[in-house]
Amino acid sequence: MKEKDRLFKKFGQRFPRGTTLFEEGQVCRGMFIIQKGRVRLYKRVSGKEITIDVLGPDDFFGEMACLINQPRSINAVIEEESEILIIQPEMLDELFRGNPEMSLKIIGNLASRLHKTYGIIEKLIEDNAPGGQKEPSLP
Repeated sequence: MKEKDRLFKKFGQRFPRGTTLFEEGQVCRGMFIIQKGRVRLYKRVSGKEITIDVLGPDDFFGEMACLINQPRSINAVIEEESEILIIQPEMLDELFRGNPEMSLKIIGNLASRLHKTYGIIEKLIEDNAPGGQKEPSLP
């Protein structure tokens, strides 16, 4: 049996399109690793859904709320039928300590998200700055 099949048998679930995996404000019940399919991450702002990212095979998400022990800050919904590994919070510590490669991948993923966030902040500042002012004024 291939490693991927063995992992799916132990940690995997199949989800139909439209399934909500989690919503803003919920506690962390695990990290997700997509084996097959697509998941859309989005935020609700002023009653609208703003897509943050659409993830596919080998992408992972949901670790941030577990790592900082805070409620979910975004929503996740299945975009197409998916096979996903669910790593329970209590297993994350063991996973990180026993798999340095996975730890580095998660750190890289978090750094990439932070970089993307900086770009969004910069665009918001530029779009909302009065008279072309680049830097927001502090109160």
